[in-house]
Amino acid sequence: MQKFRAAVIAATLAIMFFIPMSVMGIYAEEIIEEVPKTEEKEPLISEEDIYEAEEDDEDFFRIYDIESEKIFNVSYSDYVKGAIASEMGANFEFDALVAQGIAAFSCALYQKEARTAADYDISAAPDKKLGYMTEEKAKEVYGAAFDEKWGIICSAAEKALCYVLTYNGEPALTVYHAISAGKTESCENVWNGALPYLISVESDGDKLAEGYKSEVIVPEKEVLELLNKNGAGLSGAYPEDWFSGAVYTDAGYVGSIKIGAATFSGEKLRSLFSLRSASFDVEYKNGEFIFTVYGYGHGVGLSQVGANYMAKNGADFMEILAHYYPGTELLEYGEVYG
Repeated sequence: MQKFRAAVIAATLAIMFFIPMSVMGIYAEEIIEEVPKTEEKEPLISEEDIYEAEEDDEDFFRIYDIESEKIFNVSYSDYVKGAIASEMGANFEFDALVAQGIAAFSCALYQKEARTAADYDISAAPDKKLGYMTEEKAKEVYGAAFDEKWGIICSAAEKALCYVLTYNGEPALTVYHAISAGKTESCENVWNGALPYLISVESDGDKLAEGYKSEVIVPEKEVLELLNKNGAGLSGAYPEDWFSGAVYTDAGYVGSIKIGAATFSGEKLRSLFSLRSASFDVEYKNGEFIFTVYGYGHGVGLSQVGANYMAKNGADFMEILAHYYPGTELLEYGEVYG
């Protein structure tokens, strides 16, 4: 049953991409609801080329580029370098970079094994530095500092590729996010499937991070339209009461809230109002709703700024991973894949 739940979550995560914090001055991730279905187009590499490559060498991931709508084969090494570069960049503590690399590598290995019958393992937008970036893109990003920054990233990736974070001897679903609300969130509260190593843990350093707290202001009319489009059936009266009665999870995220005739999850409201996380308070004032939001991302698994905070305070990558994924075991790659 546990493996089935994990597979369901993996299918959801296959359409995940991560937004680098360089976009906002910090690092963050988002989940796209659905990979767009489009007309069949001429692929950049043919299906024949893809499967011939698979027969010759299995050490790559199939990455769906959500912009070009093509599937690329990317080597393990290039993927981990690109994931570290897009998710953290070279300015984080080295052990945080290694922890991020292992998390990205292990999660991708999990999805590759879970999605053997699918067309791709992971989705990303390399040209926009979402989830993974190429070396060529990194040259654009870093400019004159490329050699120094890329050297740090490559060193972290080289170390990360030596390990796989496992549960019961198999790659774990090591998801990650930018900033928690002070505690990470349990997987079951976000994707309706529990995993023993994706549970809520303390991440106090996140509250000190730039971007921990944000604010979104939405006019009353817009809020009413969005809620009613999603089944609330509100008349428009008593707007100050619309968001009362929210049920919060132990980690401080909105679990559910009944608004009119509909019940919304915190993640649904996050999506509707473009909030940075599902941990928020709402105040109604002068015809507007003020959302005060804590953290950035779904909150599950490794917190990127939390990992950096731990590394700054002397934790190594093994301690970071053990903290954010309790009950997992860090094994050398050869122990898992021979």
